Amino acid sequence: MNKSIQWDDALMLLGEVLGTARNLPYHLVVCGGAALRANEIVSRVTRDVDVLAVRGSVDGEVGTAWPLPENLREAVAEVATELGLPENWLNASTSLVVGPLEGLPTEVWTDLRTTHYGPFLTISYVGRAGQIPLKLSAALSRNEARDLDDLRALAPTPEESWRAIQWIEQTGLMNAVQQRRIDEILTFLGHGRD
Repeated sequence: MNKSIQWDDALMLLGEVLGTARNLPYHLVVCGGAALRANEIVSRVTRDVDVLAVRGSVDGEVGTAWPLPENLREAVAEVATELGLPENWLNASTSLVVGPLEGLPTEVWTDLRTTHYGPFLTISYVGRAGQIPLKLSAALSRNEARDLDDLRALAPTPEESWRAIQWIEQTGLMNAVQQRRIDEILTFLGHGRD
């Protein structure tokens, strides 16, 4: 990725491309590094924009973003070509792997910062409270330094960490390796089990 490109620039252009093609407006819910950056929690450059869900235009209902609609994928590809970005600079793979949207903690849907990129694109960025369980889940699943760095930047309280762990355990998707990593991550955050 061209490090001088800001995601806001790419998203603004995406909104323009969607409008030019006379598409219906899109309202996307974004998590991950792009949301952390939009909420000024981290300053690191992120590789992509992770779409968690799409919101309905009538009553704001949320639905899976996977797979992205064809006309949105075409617009994303056009922006990628114009700005020299990777083809999947905006993708919905998180929506595919996160599990049922209705099972996510309520903070994911209530702690949002919304930005309009013209009349055809609205992005709601998942805020700090919603990012904590998502990032803790990611840290348990893939063991990448950036997830731990992001968790440190989010600075969850012990109570927030425990709520996130309880949610992860309730999903029934935690394996033995992840279970063993919980104490390591809690120690990294400065709070362990009592």
